[in-house]
Amino acid sequence: MLTVPRTSLLCVTVAIVALSGCREREPAASVREDARPAFGGDFTLTSQDNQPFRLHDVRGRPVVLFFGYTSCPDMCPMTMSRVTAALSRVGTSASEVVTLFVSLDPKRDTPAVLKEYVASFSTPLIGLTGTDEDVGRVASAYHASYQIVPTGTRNYLVNHTSAIFLIDRQGRLRQYFKYDERPELLAAALRTLLEEKR
Repeated sequence: MLTVPRTSLLCVTVAIVALSGCREREPAASVREDARPAFGGDFTLTSQDNQPFRLHDVRGRPVVLFFGYTSCPDMCPMTMSRVTAALSRVGTSASEVVTLFVSLDPKRDTPAVLKEYVASFSTPLIGLTGTDEDVGRVASAYHASYQIVPTGTRNYLVNHTSAIFLIDRQGRLRQYFKYDERPELLAAALRTLLEEKR
């Protein structure tokens, strides 16, 4: 059971790309201890270096995770900007935080494409992809929805959940936020995770 108001849950689960909705300022959602087995969890995908990556590989470090795709025109760059702003407020311990970007467009987002994409950000970022089935399993585990939107050209769009997920040092999903959440709130949540013992 999630301790989240109905409007916040809608903001997290509705797939949007160009729409700016979900403007209400609701508290960040927390995941209760008894809800964790059904929400989040370990996974294996392929990194931008074309190597297997498991969430378990970064156990012991807090993780920021979000879903998107490299051709995303607005929300994905905006999300990364918010994450960067939050990390800048955390101080030197920000280097302990791992930021993961899971592509929902594995057809176009090959490891090579992801490698070029993550290099364009000043904040260290691990780009992840996989087969359609692999990506679908991870998205389902985190209750993230996505859908291809044809545009009549090769440059289709992907409607997708835009939440930012915070995972603690033990690999447990602890909170999620809207993509446009204030960096100060993200930073405060990250400090809490960083202060917890390994």
